[in-house]
Amino acid sequence: MRYDYSTRLREDVYSTVRAAFRTVGIIELTAVAERIRLRNLAENVALEDIEHLVMQAAQLLGAAIEFDTFGDGLASPPPGLVENGDESATVHHDLHRPGSMQ
Repeated sequence: MRYDYSTRLREDVYSTVRAAFRTVGIIELTAVAERIRLRNLAENVALEDIEHLVMQAAQLLGAAIEFDTFGDGLASPPPGLVENGDESATVHHDLHRPGSMQ
């Protein structure tokens, strides 16, 4: 894990997490990290390292964190991804939950 991330990358992480938190209320860790990684390919930072930065930013905001966005472990952008200029967030269209948790 690297510790010398650029200011630009750190600002991108924080602004993206903040936008996702305001828009959706939950941070989909893998989806948010992958969008940040794709916007900052020149930084050559591993997805796992960006996920760590996203988790730290989400914890600072007190946001709920979803760990397995794609369900299959693959880092491909979900269909509900919304772009807003330099910021992006993931939108849930429908959350399937069982009627009873017994």
